[in-house]
Amino acid sequence: MTRRERRVDVAIIGGGPVGMLLAAELALQRISVLVVETRTEPDDRPRAGTVHARSLSLLARRGFLPAARARDIVRDAGAMRRAPFQFAGMPVLSITAPAVEPAPIAGIAQARLEAAFERRARALGAEVLRGHTARAVVAEDDLVHVRVETAAGGIGEPITARYVVGADGARGLVAGCGDFPSRAVPATMNAIAGLATSLTPDIPPGWHHTPAGWTLHNPNPGGAARIIALDFSGPAATRDIPDTGEYLQRLGTVLGAPPALADISRLTRFSDYGRFRTRMRSGRLLVIGDAAHVHYPLGGQGLNTGMQDAFTLGWRLHRVLTGRSDDSLLEDWSRERVAVAEAVVANTVLQSRMMNPAMTDLRDAVVAMLGVPVVHDAVAELISGQFQAGFQHDLVVTRDDGSTRTLSELLTAGKSVAIRPDRDTPLPTEEPGCVVATGKVTPEQPWVSALVRPDGYLERTC
Repeated sequence: MTRRERRVDVAIIGGGPVGMLLAAELALQRISVLVVETRTEPDDRPRAGTVHARSLSLLARRGFLPAARARDIVRDAGAMRRAPFQFAGMPVLSITAPAVEPAPIAGIAQARLEAAFERRARALGAEVLRGHTARAVVAEDDLVHVRVETAAGGIGEPITARYVVGADGARGLVAGCGDFPSRAVPATMNAIAGLATSLTPDIPPGWHHTPAGWTLHNPNPGGAARIIALDFSGPAATRDIPDTGEYLQRLGTVLGAPPALADISRLTRFSDYGRFRTRMRSGRLLVIGDAAHVHYPLGGQGLNTGMQDAFTLGWRLHRVLTGRSDDSLLEDWSRERVAVAEAVVANTVLQSRMMNPAMTDLRDAVVAMLGVPVVHDAVAELISGQFQAGFQHDLVVTRDDGSTRTLSELLTAGKSVAIRPDRDTPLPTEEPGCVVATGKVTPEQPWVSALVRPDGYLERTC
């Protein structure tokens, strides 16, 4: 008997937050999509919890977060909001975002994002195969074949897709099946993160540096807190899951004496190893998130950059799959995202060097440079993702009848939005299915009419 084959437009290998978000974006565009994920539940280990300004804006454009109301945009036009933030563990940055956007930063657990994206993807018709692991990916001229294994070790139904996207992590399968060259920076330190309850004040809250390294303690009055030991004595000799003994030893090395901890769980290790793919597309294979760029996990930049990969890729895949664009659109996406990844990896490498107790001269020099406003602002925009040019901040379109729509509301459907002041002004596009908004724009913009891409970036202005 011939085994039934699943045929989809896009198969996503890896169902973490980045893979689930891309699935939701594709399903919103009515693209048939299937996610293959080994884990049976969202990953609840203590991981990234900081969502930055650009990602918050993108999430608001799809209704995952509340966007500014029309009257608030009119009231707050031109105003800015600020939030303090750390750079290399030191409180030397101020993240700024327009007041018409959700916020400069927000704390949202990675597991919560993954669950929300999965709910949206499933509700829109995406298929999610949890408890399945991709074991082989074979790309042909027009199709890609995926072989999967079930949790019980059996052979799952074969999958055939027009494109396969790897969101399967730093050592994922998809990147190894295509031509994805990379640039890497070797690890110089090692760290262990976990959930634990501190029984004494041995570990100060927040970032704390010692002659041997750093600790990070996020106190949690309701239970176990995230506690991290960052040891700069050299890279770890293994990548396995650490045990409680090693965790306490690492904390003791950094603090000078082992701390008293209870309820230790969810241990993971990481380092300041950095790598980015110099190409994120190889024929019908693409990589996003940690499969495309991995680095020292400071300030949630990996999660944020991965979510931005997904937001910028989904609509492009839709255009290519529906024949409205050729695959050069995917090449353009790859070049844009590689440049972003390179910048993110570079800043995390710098932060690691600054945190090394043996390199205090570098730390002091960079901190002094951050006192120069133009340098400070450039670094803050890099950390928050706002250095990516061409993003259209939220605005209000007021129709002749007095009714209003915000740009976030117009983009919720995931379609391009064409904005013009009146019906006598030609549309800036002939794109079918585009959402058209005609009326007075507030706040005033440097353009008369504009075409805004589904990801919120300007595609054309007049």
